[in-house]
Amino acid sequence: MGTERLLISPAGNEFSGFDNPGQLVAFDESGKIRVLYPSDQDKFFPGPGIAVAKLIEPRIDFQRDVSGKITSLTWHREGTPPRIARRVAIEKREDVRFANGDVRLGGTLTIASTGGKHAAVILVHGSGPEDRDYMLPFARFLVRRGIAVFGYDKRGVGASTGDWKTASFEDLAEDAIAAFKYLKTRNDIEPTQIGLLGVSQAGWVMPLAVVREPGVAFLISISGAGIAPAVSSLDEVRNEMTAAGRRPEVIDQVLSLMRMQFRFAKTGEGWDQYIAARQQLANRFGGTPPASFPGDPNDQVWRTMRAYSFYDPDPTLRRLRTPTLAIWGELDKNIVPERNKAAWEARLKASGNHDYTLRILSHANHSQWQAKIGTHGEMASLNGFVPEYFTTVEAWLGKRIRGLRAAK
Repeated sequence: MGTERLLISPAGNEFSGFDNPGQLVAFDESGKIRVLYPSDQDKFFPGPGIAVAKLIEPRIDFQRDVSGKITSLTWHREGTPPRIARRVAIEKREDVRFANGDVRLGGTLTIASTGGKHAAVILVHGSGPEDRDYMLPFARFLVRRGIAVFGYDKRGVGASTGDWKTASFEDLAEDAIAAFKYLKTRNDIEPTQIGLLGVSQAGWVMPLAVVREPGVAFLISISGAGIAPAVSSLDEVRNEMTAAGRRPEVIDQVLSLMRMQFRFAKTGEGWDQYIAARQQLANRFGGTPPASFPGDPNDQVWRTMRAYSFYDPDPTLRRLRTPTLAIWGELDKNIVPERNKAAWEARLKASGNHDYTLRILSHANHSQWQAKIGTHGEMASLNGFVPEYFTTVEAWLGKRIRGLRAAK
């Protein structure tokens, strides 16, 4: 297929509509992404959007050798000759294990087949049960530029022990530090050029890790907040409901209930007031209360909220002196770009950090995909990343990483 590189990989939940982790995804370095839906054994089709299962052209067929190993794929489009992409060994993938105290973590290192020592990027998770492949599309293009990419299963996911639902941001930061320490032991990794790249929740986790482990060479935050998670949650609900055309009084009622929920989670006070408001919301919509507002004070949701919701990033960002790139999407309805960029900038100035770059990318949503409105409901119909995401990361790293090479 010419000089293009088509990559086939298991997907994170966001690529398959949040309900089918492990779904195959095709993505290339232009930023285009499609979930692959099976029509027969070794035959797949991509829909018109990232996760829209509607049969359209083109069609993808995989070919195998006598041992059953996939050796190539054929890309069919009506009215044009088939295009064949042969599998090439331009990289190695190695599954590894490492530990953070009693927590055992499993991951995969993807590294170019060339010899010598490589700079490396550790992928730090966003929220939820993310595995080692979840964030590959955000950094996969770096492998062909000589940078190794290391993803690991979040604690309690895949091959990793522990429980992400009860872990604090500090616990998750220590997991990232454990990954950093593991990479430093390898002969094929340059120990002075290991950095972190993460999305969303990672914007709270990565600064904690870097401040505790100053040997980390750089930090790349994608859609990371500079304010408390509880405040970001209010922003997200307000913006999503407004975009959906909800009436202002309904939005105010939901936000008021959320504030009561946060109060109970943080202080243990106001339960009766919360339950009464919860029932009022249910009555308004003629049904049962939403699952996101539990009616049992012992529900797991409260433990998770206490672990995450009230973290204050201010003190840590004021100590962050590591070279930092932070990117937000102009259309992000979750991490409001201007508000959070201003928060990062104020703290990094206060820290005396002399090497930071803060960018808001046009037409990008929370995941840096090319969007029109930026809502969750729009996600499945989108086609891929904004091109500026790749060029911004590559240009920034090119000034800070020795040996970053052009893609071949």
